[in-house]
Amino acid sequence: MDNEDLHNGRQLFIRIAHGDGIAFTELFRTYFEQVKWNALKLLKSEFWAEEVVQEVFMQLWTNRHQLAAIDSPEGYLFKMTSNRCIDRIRRQELEIKMQYLVSKALHSETDTIQENLYDLDQAEKLIGEAICQLPEQGRRVFELHRDEGLSYQEISTRLNISRNTVRNHMVKNLQSIRSYLQGKGELYLLLFSFWYFF
Repeated sequence: MDNEDLHNGRQLFIRIAHGDGIAFTELFRTYFEQVKWNALKLLKSEFWAEEVVQEVFMQLWTNRHQLAAIDSPEGYLFKMTSNRCIDRIRRQELEIKMQYLVSKALHSETDTIQENLYDLDQAEKLIGEAICQLPEQGRRVFELHRDEGLSYQEISTRLNISRNTVRNHMVKNLQSIRSYLQGKGELYLLLFSFWYFF
């Protein structure tokens, strides 16, 4: 990054810190592809790379009051992206662990199966509670995506909202559900990962 780009990046961060939505849009357009490419190198999945980058920019806007103090905007963005990618990789490891646990349960003795069925029933109940706590619009988006299998674009059309709004709802929904289940224990978080992603 040359000095002019660094200066422009800092100016955008300062403007965003003061709530300037136009500056945020400009930053998004300037860095989206670069940040996505870096995420893609780590995750090896275009879908997850795009998801991570959307999360990064959402977090950036949410914590915008901190941006005026950032000296290297590009470095800051890439560090945020790297951290999100690591979180995603850890979640994938949890999902693999969940697959193993479910497979093991299905091939175990009857008592163990009954025990695990109880855990699955309890997990389903807790997931239902977590979904019920979502804001109405977010819950509708979640149900259309997970239960009806609609794409973000199809949900956007049905609810008459933008595709990015749908994506933002889904990011917030998953964060909210995971936070709720994390408080109930790792097993329920694992079961949710399995339930949602598989």
